[in-house]
Amino acid sequence: MKMITRTNTYSTAKSVVKKALLASSFIALSAPMVAAQAAQEAVINVQGVGAVEVTPNAYSVTLVVEEEGNTVGKLNTQLDSDLRSIVKFLLNQGIDEKHIQSMQVRLQPRYINTPQGRQQEGFTLSRDITVTSTDLETYDKVLDGVLKRGVDRIQQFNFISVGEGDAYQKALISAVKDAKQRAQLLAKELEIEVGEVVAISESGGNMPIPVMRAEAFAKDMSMSLPGQERIEARVNVSFNIVQ
Repeated sequence: MKMITRTNTYSTAKSVVKKALLASSFIALSAPMVAAQAAQEAVINVQGVGAVEVTPNAYSVTLVVEEEGNTVGKLNTQLDSDLRSIVKFLLNQGIDEKHIQSMQVRLQPRYINTPQGRQQEGFTLSRDITVTSTDLETYDKVLDGVLKRGVDRIQQFNFISVGEGDAYQKALISAVKDAKQRAQLLAKELEIEVGEVVAISESGGNMPIPVMRAEAFAKDMSMSLPGQERIEARVNVSFNIVQ
């Protein structure tokens, strides 16, 4: 019985030593891989901003014409009559036909509240007319003229820069340079070295423009000047850190 006990004890000890050697070998082999992975994932994330100031040389306006009634056919006839009058006036103001778009049409049921509940009473037919012109000197005359010819609302008015795409590209280049400078500044303070770019993305957005009644809008714009427009670009860039 004593011999059997010694043999089992020896076998158990041998197994423990073998497992310990295997574990230490695994740790020794995996340590460089973990270190290499950590080095590969070390990055600097920065956002670069670039901007270009341009002077608007055109304007864009969206006009809305509406008619209310019980018969869609009659509404469409009246709307077409207003549209022809408005387009004729715009063409006479020197606005090119290709800069007048009037394809968007909306038809909605109109409801009223009665003692019996909410009931439909006819329809509202509306049409959008988008106009673009480079004649900034006459935009007030254009607004006055379309108001007299049936326009009910001015949905949107923008001073714009024709050729804005070129200006945005310049702003985008400035944003990339700014991102690189920011990364180098951070690296200098941290006493590290910036490596290659591993990721880059572009970001940006526009502010919505409120809807105004046509008469109020025209009055508010009477003393407005286009000034300068700031075109801005933003980029997010990730750089490797050289170990």
